[in-house]
Amino acid sequence: MTSAPEAPRRTPALTSAAPVGALTVIAWLAVAVGVLLGIMSLDGPLTGAVPVRLTTAAPASQDVVLPCVEGWSLDGGSCAPAAPSAQWHGGAALPVRNAGGMVAEAHALGAVSLLAASPLWVGLIAGGGAGLALIPVLRATADGRPFARGNARGLAVASALALMGGALATAGPMLAAPSVIASIEAMTIHSANGAFDMPDGWIEPALQIVWWPVVVAALLAALAAVTHRGARLAADVEGLV
Repeated sequence: MTSAPEAPRRTPALTSAAPVGALTVIAWLAVAVGVLLGIMSLDGPLTGAVPVRLTTAAPASQDVVLPCVEGWSLDGGSCAPAAPSAQWHGGAALPVRNAGGMVAEAHALGAVSLLAASPLWVGLIAGGGAGLALIPVLRATADGRPFARGNARGLAVASALALMGGALATAGPMLAAPSVIASIEAMTIHSANGAFDMPDGWIEPALQIVWWPVVVAALLAALAAVTHRGARLAADVEGLV
């Protein structure tokens, strides 16, 4: 009696090929899209927004921001502090919007627009670069070598890229904010009661830290430390055998 032929075993190379290939494609795509969006932001099709804060009358925030004005408020009541009616016309919207915090659109081209849009394109490039750094780590882990030489270094590089991306995504809008605010202060505001100049000093840059890359960087750094420790222990064990 002959036994049934055994099913072919899946080799480690075939097991690791799918996730490694998927990560490679996604990482390179993220880098390419990030570079493309960065180029687009220079020419204007892609505009960014910079975080700002208001130093004047308490706003009534909706899709538009309406300052409190003496003798006028959104709900017909009173609010304070209120801007003088000679300085701001009641019902005229500030050239900022509420998006979980006050932001001002960057309509200038070139470096200002590039910096303002940096959270988007920098995030994609940094994320793609981190993914590329993790490809050898994923390949070695899928092959059953989680503590292979180089895994800790790949995790550390990915952690550094994530942290650097978060820092640049935070710094970019802050660097662009003074130019964006200067362009706003040069605007003429149009209202039902006529046009008037945008007052100076009503808008200031606001720091808005992009936290999620810091969390990702911390997790990758912790994994790098554990992997480095595991690699040293594995090397010690091999030396005893």
